[in-house]
Amino acid sequence: EGGKEAEPIVARILSVVITETGKNMIVAVDNQKNIYNISDFSNSTSICVEGDVIECMPSKVYGNSVTLDENSFVRKLDNDETIPSLSKIRTKISDVKADGTYCIESIVLKVPGRKEIQTKSGESISLSEMFVEDDTGQIWVKGWRNQARIIDKCELGEIVSITGLNAKAGLEGRIELFLSPFSKIIKKN
Repeated sequence: EGGKEAEPIVARILSVVITETGKNMIVAVDNQKNIYNISDFSNSTSICVEGDVIECMPSKVYGNSVTLDENSFVRKLDNDETIPSLSKIRTKISDVKADGTYCIESIVLKVPGRKEIQTKSGESISLSEMFVEDDTGQIWVKGWRNQARIIDKCELGEIVSITGLNAKAGLEGRIELFLSPFSKIIKKN
């Protein structure tokens, strides 16, 4: 067992994605601007909405991955201004570094495209990608499998807010952003 006891986490919910199995996948941020991916297996966050500040006692924490199960507790707290809102933790594209988790707001520059990629095992998986920019730079946003469907709904010229992106170094050292199961694309008008 070892290791120190799990500490309660106080964080603001930035986005909630509900999986096909009804599980909440949450991107949240604490007052130090640490971003967490919270997997709720117990449905204890069902009372929460985006923007809420919650305190949770997770059953497992690994890096920024947090698991809630029937042994976890979650409660809504009063709004805490020391915990940033989504608009305060958005990253400019020029500041994106490999291996980080980011939330961005950008405009779609190219119609999203989809390819079927053959894996070594012969499986065919979907990859969708779109090219986006903000006032500091341009970057590719990519999504595999289920996340490919989210990108397909975006259109040229739309302004989108995207939460829970993972940055990876791509070809020629260019950074690319990948959607995770926690990612959500919110269209702005």
